Amino acid sequence: MKKIWIIHNSEHGNSEKISKQLADGLKDEYDVSVGSIRNTNPEVIAKDEPYGLIIAVRILAFSSDKEMRNFVDKLDGVITKPLSKVAYFATHALGWKKMFIKGMKKTLEKVGCVEEICPEYLEVRLQGAEGPTREGADEKISEYLITLKNFMK
Repeated sequence: MKKIWIIHNSEHGNSEKISKQLADGLKDEYDVSVGSIRNTNPEVIAKDEPYGLIIAVRILAFSSDKEMRNFVDKLDGVITKPLSKVAYFATHALGWKKMFIKGMKKTLEKVGCVEEICPEYLEVRLQGAEGPTREGADEKISEYLITLKNFMK
């Protein structure tokens, strides 16, 4: 069974909750691990030689989470077998603008450990900075799971 890691930097639990929902939706077809960048060392992920990686990106101050971008850079420095498939999703409490996610996309495009980036991503709007998610988020997550399953094949 192919290994997929889902990493998040959840502050109020929203990205972690969505990460676990995605993991539950993928676990029948993949060996899925979920971890926070605060307690998951990039070396642990590299040791697993995962086939795929899904990144939860918080949008903060009108840009993608710098801590997560730094984590991906560190992972790139220790990974020996390139990640075949990488996808990402974003949580935010702002009016959505695609430019907010561009930092994460640029980071993924420049690291050498990524072979293919999912052309579609999920964005989930929160009711406030601390959440919870707005109405309709579960449907969006379910639709994104279909996208992920097709992409990860």
